[in-house]
Amino acid sequence: MTEERTRGLEKETVFIVDWDLPVGPMRFGFYRALKRLRRDLGLHGRMSTMSVLITKDQDLATAVYHLARRFSTRVHLYRGREVEPVEL
Repeated sequence: MTEERTRGLEKETVFIVDWDLPVGPMRFGFYRALKRLRRDLGLHGRMSTMSVLITKDQDLATAVYHLARRFSTRVHLYRGREVEPVEL
């Protein structure tokens, strides 16, 4: 892409963590541990029940990734750019 076409597309970096935990004790253990991690980090507010975390905080994303890895091997950490929707 030319510089003119990409100008304005650069947005803030976001980190996306997704995990897939089977229903059962492991899943409940993960969510209890995630609740403790959020408390320890001083994070408040509701969190989606979906198995995805999107944050601008790399340390939080990394901590959640490593926590999820203790409970499952199906965990991913992505780095992306936040973009605005494009009207077609």
